Amino acid sequence: MKIERKSKLELGNVELPDVFILNNMPNIEGIDLKVYLYLMFLNKKQKEFELKDIAKALYITDQELSFSIERLLEEELITKISGGFNIVDLREVEINKSYIPKLENRMSKAQTEVEKRRIAATKAISDSYFQGMMSLTWYTDIAAMFDNYKFSEEVMIALFHYCQERKALNRKYVHAVAEGWYKAGVKTFEQLEEHFESYEKVQKIKQKIVKALNLKRNLTTYEEQYIDIWIKDFNYDFSMIEEALKRTVSKANPTMSYVNGILSNWHKKGYKTKDEIVEEKTFENKTIKKEENKTKYQSYTQRKYDDLDAFYDNV
Repeated sequence: MKIERKSKLELGNVELPDVFILNNMPNIEGIDLKVYLYLMFLNKKQKEFELKDIAKALYITDQELSFSIERLLEEELITKISGGFNIVDLREVEINKSYIPKLENRMSKAQTEVEKRRIAATKAISDSYFQGMMSLTWYTDIAAMFDNYKFSEEVMIALFHYCQERKALNRKYVHAVAEGWYKAGVKTFEQLEEHFESYEKVQKIKQKIVKALNLKRNLTTYEEQYIDIWIKDFNYDFSMIEEALKRTVSKANPTMSYVNGILSNWHKKGYKTKDEIVEEKTFENKTIKKEENKTKYQSYTQRKYDDLDAFYDNV
């Protein structure tokens, strides 16, 4: 099978590990550097090749190429496999040489049970979500999150599981989720479960509000903040929010700010249930009717009797 490229331009980049520049490049010959870089280029493009083609491309002899490959094998920059060569992952080698032994040594010398559990959780994350080849950056990040957020080991593992399930196992997303959990007061797995339940509850109420208002769009950030306040700060369920929504029926274009005004007023008055709202409405209606009757009585024109003596004389 042949795959033809529409563009002949080569505008990509060959990523060269820093560890190669620091540890290997000073020790290898110029021709070996040429060969190594070209092998990395071929590996990136997943191209099949013959040794004679490499020699031709680099303007070197077949013998020079053969000697160069032998030196690269000795430097452990490449390994020989069936049908070709494999580019050694120098980052993984460095982690295995530098960090993993320190991690294992630290585990053996751990002073507390907390350290042992955290190290075990970190290794479990590496094995489960990075095939045992987690980068040094992740090790540093996890240690920092343990210290800053005080997550339990179960929560830390759940964090990576949650992000992987959403196909977003990248540092930006992981840190954003971790920050959200921390602000929600999550430290233990039990608290995480409560957080998930609360989140689901809020999402369902938001969906009901969108339906009740017949919105044909998503809620804005400000509208979602209002709803979070009603549910989390005021501790109102949907029945209370629905009662406030009913008060907007007479409004042409009711806004979430208007609804927030109603609910904030109820919260200030200490109302917690729908029954209290109904009682208030009933009381208001009675008060209004009483005032109407009073006004009606006061507007009645009474007859005046100025000459009462004459009135009784005629009786």
